Amino acid sequence: MHTAAMSALGELLILFHDASERAQPATLTVVDWRHAPRSEEAFRRFMAARSGALVHGVPGRGTGNEESSWSTRLAFESPTRFREEAAGVQAGTRFLVRDGERWASWDEDWGAVTSESAEDEGARSSSYGFLLDPSPLTAVLRFEPGGPTEVAGRPAVRVTAMPRPDDGNGLAALFRVGGAGADAIELAVDAERGALLRVEATIDGAPFHRLEVTAIDFGPLAPGALDLSLPDGVEATAGWFRPLRLELHELPAQAPFPVFVPGDLPDGWRLHESLLVPGHQHPPVEASVSLVYGSRDGGSVVTVRERAAGAEPDEWLAWRRDDGLERADAGAHVEPRHHVRLERDGTVVELAGQDAELLGQLARALVPAPTAPPRLRNE
Repeated sequence: MHTAAMSALGELLILFHDASERAQPATLTVVDWRHAPRSEEAFRRFMAARSGALVHGVPGRGTGNEESSWSTRLAFESPTRFREEAAGVQAGTRFLVRDGERWASWDEDWGAVTSESAEDEGARSSSYGFLLDPSPLTAVLRFEPGGPTEVAGRPAVRVTAMPRPDDGNGLAALFRVGGAGADAIELAVDAERGALLRVEATIDGAPFHRLEVTAIDFGPLAPGALDLSLPDGVEATAGWFRPLRLELHELPAQAPFPVFVPGDLPDGWRLHESLLVPGHQHPPVEASVSLVYGSRDGGSVVTVRERAAGAEPDEWLAWRRDDGLERADAGAHVEPRHHVRLERDGTVVELAGQDAELLGQLARALVPAPTAPPRLRNE
């Protein structure tokens, strides 16, 4: 590497290293843009490279559009003191405020949750605070400094970044910038403060995810920025549609569809978990039942998910009909995972596990879930 290139890289690494001291506190507006089909392809390639298995679908903010964009205004003093307000993903606005261990989160669709109303939930983190401390990216990306540029009225340095070989470390940083599965990532780094002002991930030469700071002011937060007050008339709830942990015999009475269970388990296997996610109309949440079965030694696990008939297959999977059951296309998922899907008496049942033959046996042995608690042996 030439001396000039080494000098430029060294200056860039110093910017990253000291960014948290130079760039915080700050108030900024971030626009988050995604191209859904390209994002799905990038994620598919990322998972295939990690697992060697074919994966369909990508998790994310489903909007039904090929492209989506939303903006967030962030007032950030530290990871434990910040306020962010966002709009564009759903109706109205939402905000998240944290002041030490106290926090409040409100969404026009989902309602409000606070540290007092949901004491068993951990404190929330900022979605975009990492832009003001990009140092973790040095563990997952290789950098090639470019020429000068300008973003949000700030002098910046253009940087081409390539993902390092995946060793499992630092993946959280890669996902935060939306770079999983990217061929290359273009960055713009504030030339004075070290903050990330722009991040664009590309696949096959086309962008699929972009974060861009459109306005930024460095310095103390405005008075009242960390006000935890909720909108007038809004009351905090205990949480947002968390699964209910119920006994197996309690599920049939509360689920809005017939519940089925394997009537014959292998020796030593038992039920470890039985959960119900209640349905909700606004926003739409589909009611579902989840069961987790495990072997005696804990080495094998089978999960069962049930929903009302007509439910779409999980977006992570593509199904095809095979021997009267519907199995995952290519038959494998991470670890590897096999899948079986069938419909019975108004219920869609999806089973997943490491043993394809066992899944078939359990699917054929499904019976209605019990409606009474199990009898004690001496009864």
